[in-house]
Amino acid sequence: MRQTKITLSQLEDFLLKACDILRGKMDASEFKEFIFGILFLKRLSDEFEVATAKVKKKFKHLSPEQLQELLDDPTTYKPYTNFFVPPRARWNDSWIEKNEDDKGVVKEVYRPPLRDAKTGVGSLLNKALHAVEDANADLLSNVLKGIDFNIKKGKSSIPDQRWIDLINHFNSKLPPLVNENFEFPDLLGAAYEYLIKYFADSAGKKGGEFYMPNQVVRLLVQLLKPKEGMEIYDPTVGSGGMLIQSLQYVEEQGQNSRNLMLYGQESNPTTWIICRMNMILHNITSSTIEDGDTLEDPKHIKNGTWQKFDMVIANPPFSQNYSKANMKFDSRFAYGSAPETGKKADLMFVQHMIASLNAKGRMATIMPHGVLFRGSAEKVIRKGIVDANLIEAIISLPPALFYGTGIPACVLVINKNKDEKLKGKIFFINADAEFGEGKVQNFLRPEDIEKIDYVFTNKIEIPKYSKLVDNKTIAEEHDYNLNIRRYVDNTPEPEPEDVKAHLTGGVPTTEIESQKTQYNKFRFQSSEIFKAYKANYHEFRKTITDKTIIKKTIEENSNVISTIADMQRTLDNWWQHARDEFSKIAAKPKLEEDTENKKNRIKESIVNYLILSGNNMPIIRQELISSLKECLIPPKVLDEFQVAGVFVNWWSNIKYDLKTIATIGWAPSLVPGEYFIETYFKAEQQAIQEAENLIAEKESALQEAIEAVDYEPEETEEGKESEEATAKVIKDYLSEQLKVNSEKSEIEKLKKVLQKIRNIEDSIKDAKEKVKELQADLERKIEYKMYGVEDAKEDIKNLLAHTQNRIEELEAQGEPEAKKGKAAYTKTLKALQSDSMKMKEKLKGLDAFLESIGGIITPEECKTLILQKHNSLVQQELLKYLNAEKRALIADVEKLWDKYKVTSQQLENKRKDSLDKLNQFLTELKYLS
Repeated sequence: MRQTKITLSQLEDFLLKACDILRGKMDASEFKEFIFGILFLKRLSDEFEVATAKVKKKFKHLSPEQLQELLDDPTTYKPYTNFFVPPRARWNDSWIEKNEDDKGVVKEVYRPPLRDAKTGVGSLLNKALHAVEDANADLLSNVLKGIDFNIKKGKSSIPDQRWIDLINHFNSKLPPLVNENFEFPDLLGAAYEYLIKYFADSAGKKGGEFYMPNQVVRLLVQLLKPKEGMEIYDPTVGSGGMLIQSLQYVEEQGQNSRNLMLYGQESNPTTWIICRMNMILHNITSSTIEDGDTLEDPKHIKNGTWQKFDMVIANPPFSQNYSKANMKFDSRFAYGSAPETGKKADLMFVQHMIASLNAKGRMATIMPHGVLFRGSAEKVIRKGIVDANLIEAIISLPPALFYGTGIPACVLVINKNKDEKLKGKIFFINADAEFGEGKVQNFLRPEDIEKIDYVFTNKIEIPKYSKLVDNKTIAEEHDYNLNIRRYVDNTPEPEPEDVKAHLTGGVPTTEIESQKTQYNKFRFQSSEIFKAYKANYHEFRKTITDKTIIKKTIEENSNVISTIADMQRTLDNWWQHARDEFSKIAAKPKLEEDTENKKNRIKESIVNYLILSGNNMPIIRQELISSLKECLIPPKVLDEFQVAGVFVNWWSNIKYDLKTIATIGWAPSLVPGEYFIETYFKAEQQAIQEAENLIAEKESALQEAIEAVDYEPEETEEGKESEEATAKVIKDYLSEQLKVNSEKSEIEKLKKVLQKIRNIEDSIKDAKEKVKELQADLERKIEYKMYGVEDAKEDIKNLLAHTQNRIEELEAQGEPEAKKGKAAYTKTLKALQSDSMKMKEKLKGLDAFLESIGGIITPEECKTLILQKHNSLVQQELLKYLNAEKRALIADVEKLWDKYKVTSQQLENKRKDSLDKLNQFLTELKYLS
């Protein structure tokens, strides 16, 4: 039987199509809460429907009245769901609304389910959300009432049809949004994160208000390394990404993420709503997210004062104003107050975070560089923090990482419990030169994060990258200026320029030798490009006649090719071991389920997933990355951070596959369609390709036939040419010529040409129909190979039963007496009997058809193909890094070409030749004598 599990890609695609329904009338910043709201409502309703079914089953022995009393009581559902969904908010249930008139008469009005709403839809959705919030005030206070489906766009509201289309989209396409239908338990949370990023990307600068790039969040989390049992706080929580990644990091380490308390506060009401939903959809119950301005009024209060935490992580809004007028708990700002105007609130946020740490607490926050060196009141605050020995590290980040701002940023790490060797010191890292370039914004690559984390954790000093500096040096020599370049200047060394080489030719041998490290990675000899010229100089070989030859020479070099091949073989050897590790991830295959198994299936799969993700998965991950480093670092083509990048990129690509494997085993849905084709249906694909090739041939023949016709487009009255020579235009033209032409031989000729075009068109049409049939047949074979024929049998049986019932009804009615009625009766009955026979034949043939394609794919076969996919993905990641290193080698040599291939003397001679030609030309024109 087919496992109707929703995959992450399916859910992401579904949500994007929901966005398409609203796009056009509103931009992403306006419609995001509607998508979030209806998704949230549908999820709660679907879960509640499952809970209702369980209640009805448990209490089926009660009378209808007693059962209804239980169903109306919210406490009845507590063992099955965290939320009570009132009747008016249930997606699939109709309900009775009771209204009392002025005379006290109660009238009952039938209300259709939400899914069938047709009028006043915006109001109905609002009331549904309000009802859910009122019924779950302890969990959803002020969360859903902030979403208004009656929002006005200009002077008018969004039309009902827009909301109807959105509801209809959620009515179809996917099964109910409950955990039992998910490939892994937190699938909905993963899709919600994807949607948040999508809205941030669409919103541009505004996206930074509620979303921080995932890689920057990951960096901060890795620097702090949260552990189970901690209380973690984000005072500017946004959509909650930092808290969620902190929890996921704890899971990755094999620790109990349930033993973690998350706290946050957010001032933007819409963003606060998004965050609260995000926590719920991630099944995170151990979180407290407050709304309001953190600086003015911190909401996390304990014993009459603001709460202290083990870890604080944040990305406060850059360079804002603030006000002291209504500020509570002034003692949070122990080191002074920054100016209220001039957008200087940054160090106020830092002080609040420091004050929110317990005696052993640590924090990491993103700050603009200005806080490191600005004077006046900010310098006083900075001095106080430095003298208090609180700063563990300051890390400069690459430019343009964040949405809509180019302000240089850094990470400030505070530690109230620094190691003895770090006391009185600050560790500086200047990582602003190492990043990936994107079209809109830059990003931290996995190797960049791994390097920053490794250097920070181990406090390794690297020239031009990191340095440990005494506070005394900072105070006395730099007057508390923490500008990172004062301590770690990563300005590149000046490009060497050899004047003699520029004047008389040659390439300095020293500059060739300086590139030796990159050459050695690929065992590439510089003699392939250069030859000795004179003392201390080389020149390009005569074969290198053009800059493009350099790239070709390096790419075709046998040592370069073999180096890449050797690395790939090394990875293949590693994969033999990795495959065995992966077998430890999979959920145990299910035996034939009895009633009790079915009852506990989802519970068991979630427990299984939690056990694996909390135990085996972290161990396996660590084992794999360690063994990969052992294999790929020794050849010295990639460094340890690049190898880590290969692994992290790969692991990120397959992590949701792994969650699915851990939950339900080696699912066929994880196998790409092309793998099924390549393994089982290569002949079918070949037949499709041949049919498509035939179409291409016939289309070429059609074009030749069209071009052979003596047709010239005529100019219209507006001076434009009439239609180009398409098949239709030419057929119309030939038909017209037949009407006006009286010469018999010419008519025959025209008819032949016209018939030839029509014949070719018919053959193209037939060929396209054939391709459709072949493609449909292939899709059916893949479907049956993946999931078997039981679903198809069930569908046919249902249709057959319906048809049989209709036949029986007609036969029971008997043949009508009227002649006209008899004919219709007989025709209908025969058609139904024919359909019944066809369905029976099809039903009989399904098992034989399945057998003809080798039967349903086995878990072991799925495992083989899924592992093949994972192997292919890791090979792609390795090749990406190897190609980047090869490009770096090519760029090094091309730089020498650009610098030294053409000497200044050659340029001067060329200039003189050009000037002589110009003077000669001017003389001929008698401008010069």
